[in-house]
Amino acid sequence: MKKFVVTILIFCCITFSSCTADTSGYSNELTSGKWYAQLEGGAEVKLEFTNSNACFSINNADKKTEIKGKYIADESTFIIFVPEISMNYSFDYTPKGNTLDLTYDANTITLKKME
Repeated sequence: MKKFVVTILIFCCITFSSCTADTSGYSNELTSGKWYAQLEGGAEVKLEFTNSNACFSINNADKKTEIKGKYIADESTFIIFVPEISMNYSFDYTPKGNTLDLTYDANTITLKKME
């Protein structure tokens, strides 16, 4: 009987334990989606995360600029590293469900989550 109980307990432990990723917190909410905004002057802003890279782009008429590189994120800030030009860009952010307030150098824009 003891062997049967031990076998059942081991089976239950294996069945109900699993490896999971931490999907809680603001940084997961930030990096799990793509974000965009259409500004009043016609500019389009996009922010997206893939693997360990981030891309922040601004398009206006025929001009485009991108900040693209590896990133790190905590619960209120993320930094994009661009070693090609020896620069790091630090952004503060506040996720609000389907919108994201993004702040750089005391200027804030609100991005919407792409569907």
